[in-house]
Formats: sequence, structure tokens, C-alpha cells
Amino acid sequence: MRIASLLVYLLMGTAVRAEPPLAADAPSKASRAVEGALGEPVLLVGENGFMEGRLLEMSAQSLTLDIGVSEFSSDSFQLSGVREVYVQGRQVGMGAAVGSAAGLSAGALLGMFFCLFADGATSQGCLPWSGIIGAGGALVIGGLGAFVGSLIPDWDRVYERALDGPLLLSSKRASEEIWAESGGRESWPGLGQVGLFASNLLLIDADESSDYLGVGMRLNALAQIGPYVAAGPQAAFHHMFESANSAGPNSPMVSFGVLVRASPRPAILTPSLQAGFSVHTFGQTWTYSVGAGLDWRIAPGSALALELHWHQFEAPWKGGRQLTLGLGARFF
Repeated sequence: MRIASLLVYLLMGTAVRAEPPLAADAPSKASRAVEGALGEPVLLVGENGFMEGRLLEMSAQSLTLDIGVSEFSSDSFQLSGVREVYVQGRQVGMGAAVGSAAGLSAGALLGMFFCLFADGATSQGCLPWSGIIGAGGALVIGGLGAFVGSLIPDWDRVYERALDGPLLLSSKRASEEIWAESGGRESWPGLGQVGLFASNLLLIDADESSDYLGVGMRLNALAQIGPYVAAGPQAAFHHMFESANSAGPNSPMVSFGVLVRASPRPAILTPSLQAGFSVHTFGQTWTYSVGAGLDWRIAPGSALALELHWHQFEAPWKGGRQLTLGLGARFF
């Protein structure tokens, strides 16, 4: 019996020693997650506050971030004071899921609705069409939702000291390209920005009995009045063509106004919101407008830009309306 008991104790001891300590793996997993964020935006939460910026360098003692807004500015955060680390991600998956669900539902309902207008159509016979259109809607709107989600930042927690233990990091540094981009960037222009666009215009009459199409160009020169906002004059020229419903003016329309543009810190893709006021030489005398845009940076100081503006003449959904779509370039 004594020999049997001794064997049992030996086996239990071997099993205990064979089990890897759970706590030992946690810091290494967190460390790998933090090291993977090198060069990316991170949020550090400490006992005395937080710091947000681009992770440029790490060592066993500290993390170095670029916390500058309009220009490069680096600062260090001691590892001993780090309680949580968040890495910035994007809402691509959520956007795709929401868009797919909306597209599937809308497509299936619309497919069923229009199919039932056909002579002799039945609900049972329309089910295949409803499913096909619903699947197409899920693909199209899901893709659009993924694109919109890619513009929405999201913070993912990769380290928590209470759960993961001490943060153990080796000395690493972001690539020279990232350092050069941070050190030489001009996140917001010191004076302003100029936008030049090829513009298409759809003008809807107040009684909605006719509409007019126009093509032309639009130019704006905006002065920077804060880190997020720029404002300035805007001019546009469109040649209006005959509509499908009635004889159009077949004449030019000149517009002058003021535009206010708000955008976050510039990145590869930078969204923006816009509002403005304009006077016109054709149609209604004046309009107020709201719009949105997306810039794609192609080189330092320049970006390709896509903008959509909705112009309203009087009270919402009364009077004439005007929709403009512009594709062009923005220079800083």
C-alpha cells in the first residue's frame, strides 16, 4: 500500500509539473499583440490618464508615440504605468453584416412586391425571384456597408494588466518609412486647401414635372480656421441640357457661394462633411446645401476627392432641389 501511495504521489507531481503555467503565457500573447501594432494608432490607459497616438518605438521600459495633431510630436509612456492597451481597428465586419442584412431584407421584399404585379403571379411563384434579388441586395449593400465600416474607427483592447500580468516587450522600432511619414507630414495645412472638380448636376423642378441635367466644373478655396474645419468661397459652372420630359434651357448656369468643410485628421482615406450657401443664375436664386466627401491621398499635399452635395431651395422637400456629384483633386 505504501508503494502504491508513493506511485500515486509521483504521478500527481509529474502531472502538475507537466501543466504549463497559464499566467506565463498571458504576457507573451499581449506582448505579441502590442508588437503587432507597431506603426499603428494605439490608446494607452494608465493610472494617471491616457495617451493616444501612433506607436513608433517600444522598449523594456517605455512606449514612444507620435501624439502630434498638426505636426510631429513624440512622447513616451512608461510601461510600469500602463494598465490597458487598445489598438485601433475598423468596423468592416460590422458594416458588412449590417449592410448584408439590410440588403437581403430590402431586396427580398422589393423582389416579391414587383413580381406580384405580373399577370398570373403568385406568392409561391415569386419566391425564387425574391431570393435572387435578396441575395443580390445582400452582396451590393453588404459591400457598401463594409466600405462605410472601413471608415469608422474602433478600439480593440489587447492588454489588461489585471488579467495579463506585466507587459514584457523587447526593443523594437517602426520602419523608417513610418518615421519619415510621421516626421515629415503636414496633417492639416497651415493656410488652406484648394479643390477642383468635374461636376455633374441634376436639377429637379418644384412641381417635379421636369428635371434638367448639367455638366461642368467646380472650384473652391478654403482657409483653415481650426484643426478640423475649413471655410471659403466656391464657384461652379454647369451647362444645362434639355430634360427628357420637356425642352430645357440648353444654357449655362453659374453659381457662387460659401462652403464649410469639416474632416478628421487626414489619413489614406479621409471622410468629410460639408455645408454651404450659394446663389445661381438659373432656376431658384439661392440654395443651402449639405454634403459628404471622401479623399484618397495619392501624394503629400494632394488627394483624389469624391463629393456629393444636396441643394435645397426652400423648406425641406418643397421648392426645387439640386444634386451635384463631383470628382476631382484637392491640394493642400
